[in-house]
Order: sequence, then structure tokens, then C-alpha cells
Amino acid sequence: FSPPQPMRSAMIYHAFALALLQCLCSTSASTVYTATLTELDGSGVSASVTIFVDDATGQVSGVGSATGLEADLTSTLVGGGNCTATNGCGAHVHSGSACTNTTTQGGHYYNGTTDPWALIGYTSTTSAGAASFTFIFTDPATDMSGKPFIVHNNSGGRVSCGILSAVSSPTLYAATLTNLTGAGVSGSVLIFIKDANTVQGVGNASSLEANLKSYLIGGANCTAKNGCGVHVHSGTACDNSTVQGGHYYLGTSDPWTNISYDSTDAAGLGNFVFSITDSAVDVVDKPFIVHYNDGSRVGCGLLAAYSSQSPSPSPSPSGAPPVGAAGLFPILLVALLSALVA
Repeated sequence: FSPPQPMRSAMIYHAFALALLQCLCSTSASTVYTATLTELDGSGVSASVTIFVDDATGQVSGVGSATGLEADLTSTLVGGGNCTATNGCGAHVHSGSACTNTTTQGGHYYNGTTDPWALIGYTSTTSAGAASFTFIFTDPATDMSGKPFIVHNNSGGRVSCGILSAVSSPTLYAATLTNLTGAGVSGSVLIFIKDANTVQGVGNASSLEANLKSYLIGGANCTAKNGCGVHVHSGTACDNSTVQGGHYYLGTSDPWTNISYDSTDAAGLGNFVFSITDSAVDVVDKPFIVHYNDGSRVGCGLLAAYSSQSPSPSPSPSGAPPVGAAGLFPILLVALLSALVA
């Protein structure tokens, strides 16, 4: 039996509609994982980490800190002489399921052809043995739940471990950034309010100056005040510097001073991930500003509440806001219903 053409068309449209609805309803493009790390083998090292995973693209971005490490280290990656051992000064997600021993911890967790964790770690420690680290890369291994996060010492030994878990209903804000100067800068940012005193975020900007390398990672750029900076500002709009305001914080010192993208590629794309400590956590409707190498303001967007089940914000052509699944659904549904009726 072969159904007549109108019936076949309706059946095709119906199947397509169901598939589309399943696709839209299952969209979950941003997951936040956290872990609190405790010492291994009496090392005295403790740490914490937050990881942002874009489930749609496989981008893995993280920010963390550790205390109790060896003092006054400087990695060869930033012109020092330390962290040369395999896994020296490393900070990595591992493939195991527990922190009990090296067997249950497993090796580095990735599914690509090359190990993205090979050079991930902290690049220096203070005189008190404190360190911070950030990382951004893309890999298909994006399910971090139950995975151990390991911090290594200068010689590569495993000194601290904690198990990652997904944050349930995280408090998130997002902004799509558009250009301020006509230079065409665009981008996006996702901010996670970890607690009453911690603001963390991840994002990117395009059409920046090409091939920059910040002095913070051994380069010669971003030395100007606010050079290469990315900051939440205290104002209410993006129209001009007056309504944008200055850096948004409530403490006695500015936590945004060194928050920036640390490099750009040949096309002028810069990625960033950050964590600040301050009680100014009410960021809704605050401008998020991106600065050029010389510190000038070149990109801006207003932060709004964001659901972790929404598609991750991303730069849009000509500064137009992206159309996510929520916005696309009614458009496609109307088209499908029209087709079915016809």
C-alpha cells in the first residue's frame, strides 16, 4: 500500500516535526561543574575548580586556585625555570572515578587524538604557595560528572584531588557583546555566581587586534590600564562611558584589574575565563565591557538571567542577537503547522 501524495507529505512533515521538537527540547548547551579538592598523601594542598562545558561545541573552560604548593615557582611557559617535569604544576580532569589512588584516579580525561591537558596548569606560585589557573580547549570528552580533578606539584606528583559534580540550577547571566567603536567587535559572556562572594565567567570576543600575547603570560601586550580587559561595569547601558560606569565591585580594592583575555589568534579572536572575589554579585542589567590592547572600550552587552538549558550565547553577524531554541521554536512550529494544514 502506498499512501497518496498529500498523506505522504503530511506523514513526512509529522515525522520531521517530532524530530525537531525532540532536538529543541533536549538542547542543553551549558553545564557548570565544580569540585573542592583535598590533600593527597599528606601534601597539605587544597584547591577548588569550576568548569564550564559547552555541550554543543565541546569547549571546556575552567578556572581554579590552590594553596599549600611549593613557594615562588615560575613556569618555563612564562619565562621561569620551574614546572618542567611531566605534569609539573599541572591541573587536570582525570578519567577515573575516585581519588583513592592513582588507579582509581586514572589518566587525563579526553577523547580526541591529542591530550589537551598536557600544558594545562598554574604558571606561578606566591611566596605562600598559592596559585591560580585557567584553561580553555575543545574536546569531545565533556561529561565531567564523577571525574577526579587533580592538582600536581612542581615535580609532577599528584598532591590534591576532588570529584567533579554538575551544579544543579546554577545562577547564570549572559550577554551578547556588540561593537562600540565601529571596529566590528562582537562576542559573548556567560557568568556564574558561585556564591555570595564569587563571580566567575567565560567568554570570547572577535575582531580584536590580531596576535596579541599578554605580559601576564610572558608576552609584551596588554600593558596599558585596562589593556585587553574584560569586566562587569557598574552602569546601566552601553551607549557611552558615562552610562557604562566603571568596574563593578563593592570591596575596598578593584578585583577586575588583571581580568582579561591573555592572547588573540591571527583572526583577532580572544577567549577568556575568570574568577573574582567580591560581594557585588547582582550583575543583572550591568554592562559587560571588552577592551582593546590600549585599554579603550570596544565591545559591550547588558547581562541578563540565563538558563543552563539554553543554547550558549555566541557572537552574531552584525551584532544581531542570536536566535536560540526558544526563539526558533515558534517560528518553525508556525511553518510546520502551515505545511500540515496545506
